[in-house]
Amino acid sequence: MKNIKISMLVAMLLAGTVTGGVIVQADDDNEHWYEKYDNDDYYDDHDDDDYDDYDDDDNDYDDYYYDDDAFNNMNGVIYDKGTWNIWSRNLVMEKEELPFNTSQLVKMKVANTNKELNFYVIPKNREFFVPGKEVAQLLGAEATFYKASKILDIQYQENELIFRSDSNVIFDSNVKTPLPAFSFSLNEDLYVPISVITNGLGYIVEWQENDQVFLCLPLIN
Repeated sequence: MKNIKISMLVAMLLAGTVTGGVIVQADDDNEHWYEKYDNDDYYDDHDDDDYDDYDDDDNDYDDYYYDDDAFNNMNGVIYDKGTWNIWSRNLVMEKEELPFNTSQLVKMKVANTNKELNFYVIPKNREFFVPGKEVAQLLGAEATFYKASKILDIQYQENELIFRSDSNVIFDSNVKTPLPAFSFSLNEDLYVPISVITNGLGYIVEWQENDQVFLCLPLIN
């Protein structure tokens, strides 16, 4: 039964990526912060203080914000309810209720491994927000959070996810894609929707109420 459920979720994820997803390349005029961020100096092994020049104040990044109503009107579509564990890459009008609605200490485990992590999860806007750097590392990715610019860069195999605080978009392997909610910085990490960080790294997450555990299961193509 679980395999059927996971297969259905995989199909929904792939459909969102290929057919129903929002695949929009960022305009050149709006690439200002990203161009400064994506250069050879960025990859040097320096202290975070060396990245102060990425913390620009020109507000170019504001152009990346999506307005749900405007987006849906443009496409002539009102999307179905969103789920907390699936990153559909669409903007949805409604979201389903979360299994719980108070911030609490939880455990995340990766199925069939000894990998686990304890952290505080923050329910907000019907999304579960988790520390992106810590979760990415748990799932086998390399992750760096730049405090000055509040940018989280995640490298996983050939893929790259770039988040920025107070934004509801992500660069998913250089493709500008909507997030289901705005990410935010807290405790020297960037908190991001759990669906985005897990699905983006090839996992689907389930909440196991009895054990109070988020279980990460590999997506199977």
